Amino acid sequence: MLKTKRDLSLVGLLFAFLFVLGCAGMLGQTKEDESSVLTLPPHSGKKIKIAVMDFETKVPQTGYHYHWSGYGGVGRGASDMLTTELVKTKKYRVFERDKITSVMKEQSFQMSGAVDQTTAVQIGKLIGVKYILTGAVTEYGIAKSGVEAGGYVDVGKVRYSTSVDVRAVSVETGEIVFADTGSGTLKSTRVKVLGFGGGERFDQKKASRSMRIAIQELMKKIYIELN
Repeated sequence: MLKTKRDLSLVGLLFAFLFVLGCAGMLGQTKEDESSVLTLPPHSGKKIKIAVMDFETKVPQTGYHYHWSGYGGVGRGASDMLTTELVKTKKYRVFERDKITSVMKEQSFQMSGAVDQTTAVQIGKLIGVKYILTGAVTEYGIAKSGVEAGGYVDVGKVRYSTSVDVRAVSVETGEIVFADTGSGTLKSTRVKVLGFGGGERFDQKKASRSMRIAIQELMKKIYIELN
């Protein structure tokens, strides 16, 4: 009888704990890593012509990466995001992928995989741009951690991380004039009490958001250094 009352009291306390966590918003929290706020100076001069090549995907081929339209889609997604961010600055005139693809087909260039510096310069001259941007996604996935209390309470944490490397090649000189990395992290917390609540599997939207954070960081660096 005493044991039953004790168990019921414990269950009551756990449900109270669950209720408090829910009210506090801890059953499902998502938090971006804080980064310094950088105000970009307005650009009033002539737009700089650049082209963004499809990025490579240099991350382990685990199941988590196939959620982005196939393994190769991770790199293409990153280059598309960077193109969008660069256009929004109004500092760059970014050439569409279709034009680059058309030139590559005409010149019988390799259509997938890495593009070397010489090829990048040739493409840049043919489409009339000042810079060619090449890049690779070097990290894209999740890491999980957490604690469990006697099978009653399970607190799990998921960390979405993305890293993207970008290089800018001067079409005029053939030199790499810019090289840097952008990183993005999104942290998510899930709490399970007596089987209520739950963990978190791969979330494409959160992974994409970590990618966007990395790309925005890169865009700011490019905006300042690539003139």
